[in-house]
Parts: sequence; structure tokens; C-alpha cells
Amino acid sequence: MMDYMYDDYDGDVVDRAADFLADLLSYMGFDAEIHTEVIDNTAVFDIIGDDVKSISPAIDPSVVNALSWIIKRARFILGSGYRFDIDVNSYRLERVHKLEGVAQEMHDKLEGGLNKITCFGMDNVDRRALHLLLNADPMVKTESNGYGNFRHLEISKNEQ
Repeated sequence: MMDYMYDDYDGDVVDRAADFLADLLSYMGFDAEIHTEVIDNTAVFDIIGDDVKSISPAIDPSVVNALSWIIKRARFILGSGYRFDIDVNSYRLERVHKLEGVAQEMHDKLEGGLNKITCFGMDNVDRRALHLLLNADPMVKTESNGYGNFRHLEISKNEQ
């Protein structure tokens, strides 16, 4: 077993996190590949395989959220400057593409005269995706408010 917690490991922090995740999945009895992509200081670990369909966020996000929590809090990641996201069979990536339509709808509603839109019931990945999609327009402002299950996204016109 590899010791992930010390700096004598040759790989960078993203490689160490991917190896650590692969070992966690193996200990859980899953046979899967991990595809890693780094986009703007976010390392996305996409767990690929038929064996992991049961842990897809589409079915129950609790396992993926637990794995994310473990990866984000592993000691070797502290101070790395990376954000870590976990996906299963590209579910969240496909979800972001679907959210592009939702973001456009929200944008159109603001242009149509609404001053503020509040969106409840989204997990952190969906909220972050909408933040990124909507904040591409400097005329739109997004903000997450609330805590836990009551966390929500507020979208409004940017008063510059």
C-alpha cells in the first residue's frame, strides 16, 4: 500500500489524490478506472466503469459526496491550491451541459424584467455550475446563501 500522507511520493498532488481514490474504490470492492482532468485549478476525477453505476450521483449522491469529502480532507492535499470534484461515468459533466439551458432561461428571465431569482434544491456542483455559467455575463450577479439543505442560489441583475 502506498503512503499518501507524506511528501516522499514522486507524483504531484493530483496524481496522489487519484491514486488514493483508486485505492479507496478498490477497498470498497469496485473495479473502475479514474480519468483525471484539471481545469482552472479544479481536478475532476471521473470514475469510469460498469461496476460503479450504483454510486452514480444520479441514483444517490451520498457515496460520491462522501468520497469527495475524504479526498478534500486528506492531509496531502492541504495547501495544494486545487479544488477536487468527483464524477461517475461523466454524469456531472452531462448535467452541466443540461444546466446550460437552465442558465440561459434564468438569464432570459432577468432580461425580461425580473430583478431576482432564487433557486433551491441544488447540490454544490449544480450551484457552482450555474455560478460559472451565469457570471460569464457581467450584467448578472450570483450568490449562494443559507446553510446545509437550505443553501440556495440567488441570481440578480448586477448593479455596477
